[in-house]
Amino acid sequence: MSGESRSNFAPAFLFLPRPKREALRAVYAYCRLIDDIVDSGAWPEAEARRQLDFWREEVERLFAGRPTHAVAQGLLPHVAAFRLPKEAFLEMIRGCAMDLEGTRYQTPEALEGYMRGVASSVGLLAVEIFGYRSTPPERIREFATLFGYAFQLTNIIRDVGADLELGRIYLPASDMEAAGYTMRSLMLREHNAAFGSLMAALYRRAKTYYQRARSLVDFRDRPGLVAAEVMAHVYEGLLEDIRENHFRVLFHRYSLSSWRKTVLAGKGWLYCHGL
Repeated sequence: MSGESRSNFAPAFLFLPRPKREALRAVYAYCRLIDDIVDSGAWPEAEARRQLDFWREEVERLFAGRPTHAVAQGLLPHVAAFRLPKEAFLEMIRGCAMDLEGTRYQTPEALEGYMRGVASSVGLLAVEIFGYRSTPPERIREFATLFGYAFQLTNIIRDVGADLELGRIYLPASDMEAAGYTMRSLMLREHNAAFGSLMAALYRRAKTYYQRARSLVDFRDRPGLVAAEVMAHVYEGLLEDIRENHFRVLFHRYSLSSWRKTVLAGKGWLYCHGL
């Protein structure tokens, strides 16, 4: 969850009443902290593992009503008020810990296991804060999971070059093989026809995640989930910008201007209100 990724969530806060805004801030403070243990580079691997172990125990203390860390203490009232699921907090830790084991994934399904940890876990917490009434809980959970996949795959597409700098590759090996794009070409950052085919396949998969997620929500719940849809419009807008620029992500990292985010946020609001 990079700084840019975090800022892409900012417009969603504008559409929430204060109690929900404060709850979401507390959740993101937790998610940032867990993510930074692995991604900031501040900790050697052994210490990062120790920190994650501490947080597994701290989540248990949080749900027992006895948190010791300030971030967990900030979560305490919201866990009760919004019935936030413990499993999602632990899933975030599991997903981030996967980066300590390596970042190669053989298949899209294997990558989904990673994305479920680092992204869908956030969505599963957020939808409980946003609230819903007409959509069955299992469909709402699938909605949150799929939006998490969509957001994270958008990030993966955007960050191919940046991740290479960190020695990380999140492109499924089976997708690379199907496109005819080799590891050697990736290491040389070759933007050829095979790379275009690979990125187009990932783009189509991300679009499918967005579409499947939206199909799960009862239309009566859309206004209450406007913050989620605002985030989705921002991320999907970023994905479209990347596609329109022919997936030139090996040497360039795309971002959206504040004005573009505002326009996309407005489109998200209109969508949720049937306009």
